[in-house]
Amino acid sequence: MSVVADDADVVNPAEVRENNRATLKKLLLILPVMLAFCLSLVPLYRQICEVLGITATRAVAENTQVDRSRIVKVDFDASLHGGFAWKFVPVDKHAEIHPGEMVTIHYRVTNTLPYATTGRAVPSFAPVEAGLFFSKIECFCFSNQTLQAGESREMPVTFFIDPKLPAKIGSIGLSYYFFDVTEEMKKAPKDPA
Repeated sequence: MSVVADDADVVNPAEVRENNRATLKKLLLILPVMLAFCLSLVPLYRQICEVLGITATRAVAENTQVDRSRIVKVDFDASLHGGFAWKFVPVDKHAEIHPGEMVTIHYRVTNTLPYATTGRAVPSFAPVEAGLFFSKIECFCFSNQTLQAGESREMPVTFFIDPKLPAKIGSIGLSYYFFDVTEEMKKAPKDPA
């Protein structure tokens, strides 16, 4: 059986080229419109955020207010409670900080025992009033730190001092005390999850 081609099925190459050119022209017109739309989104987003009061630039400005006219000296100290057999020292012993400035310092802790132990650090400030103006963003304090036998670890503390710190306070002492909570952890009920 032979199939006879209908005239409607015949493809005219000149017509195909013309259709391709028309499609290309449409695409070339759409491209700058899409680009202009994308570029307008950034100022539009800023306008919407500003009207709603949630602009990112204002949030950053509020979080990075630095009082460059003042310097506060901060001394870092480390202690172990009782006979806790860890080595615990501040890597950074002193820092001179502008109030409002974000700073990261480090402490180093080493388990000197031949088995895993767990400790928990608690901070204290001198003068005590300074603690009200000392804002920790990242800290190892108040959470259990388990170190394997002989393990050493550097632990960061990221903080800033509130620019509202009274002018009479020119230096602050930050001390961490590590307590051995190994036995306490052994007695704690296990989480069924």
